[in-house]
Amino acid sequence: MSLSKHLIASVAAVSSAGMAHATESLNVSAYGGSWGDALASCIFTPFESETGIAIKLEPSASTVTLSKLQAEASAPVMDVAWMDGGVSELARDSGVVAAIDPAMAPGLSGVANQAKYMTEGGDIYAVGNGYFAVGIVYNTEEITTPPTSWEDLWNPDYAGRVILPSAVNSIGVPVFAAFNSLAGGTLEDLAPGVEKMSALEAALFFDSSGVANSGFQTGEGVIGAHYATQAFTMADGGLPIAYAIPEEGAMASDIRIHIVKGTDDLEAAHQLVDFAVQPAQAGCLAAALQVGPATEGVDLPADVAARMPWGPNGSIDDLAVADWSSINAHRDQLNEAWSRIATSQ
Repeated sequence: MSLSKHLIASVAAVSSAGMAHATESLNVSAYGGSWGDALASCIFTPFESETGIAIKLEPSASTVTLSKLQAEASAPVMDVAWMDGGVSELARDSGVVAAIDPAMAPGLSGVANQAKYMTEGGDIYAVGNGYFAVGIVYNTEEITTPPTSWEDLWNPDYAGRVILPSAVNSIGVPVFAAFNSLAGGTLEDLAPGVEKMSALEAALFFDSSGVANSGFQTGEGVIGAHYATQAFTMADGGLPIAYAIPEEGAMASDIRIHIVKGTDDLEAAHQLVDFAVQPAQAGCLAAALQVGPATEGVDLPADVAARMPWGPNGSIDDLAVADWSSINAHRDQLNEAWSRIATSQ
């Protein structure tokens, strides 16, 4: 073989090898239902169109996603995973998520500092993709004066008609932690919260949002701690339902993006992270799910801005974001106490 032919063959071999290793798809674990639909329309489908990289989606709840990542840790199947705050910290602690390199996802420079979650060593292990909140949801035909405080749930007029999240629901434990704090308790002392809850008669404790929505629709409950997104959905459906932000602050968390540790497609995974936090994608999710953008400078229409978890003129700073590390450290005790309260009513 001549030198020139040898060089041509070598170049062809290198080119062919590069093509063989080009990323054709990413395995992504994210939410199902309306949340999964919104992620698909706002992020996954346009990402596929822009990059040519197919998204192979596995719909899953956050806790199920974490269990799968832990089970597959030695041979990861997923490349990128969306999980809620709280579960995100558990994923960090179990070592199943990789560091996200800002140099490989330059869009992170536009994300609020609060939404870049760091390990003790200073690496980013998760990035916020939208804030949701739990405030006071109420029936405007039954309650004509808008509630202003969590303490309003203890109004005797609402006894037996209060709807609350159970310990199974992702926000249930933070709700109890907040009520315990209102009563003067701490995470080391839950007795004040247990005593306070004994004075509140609940209509139901919901595992899923659909159960809570049904309780409001049938009139079983007229007020409660529920998601803002669900309140707006019910109102859009013609129900006399409104959402109020208590003066103590709406309890908030967020959906977060993670790169799975051990992925073979690290560069493409960073591409997806970078794409997901762009203003256009953040604005799309805000409109579709009423989640507050973690990306800064997103220009929202007035009707969308009015439905943000922090209110039409607020910001991330107005949210009472759960201290998940502290809550997770006491999760067993909180779960047990909240579950005992729910089953006793």
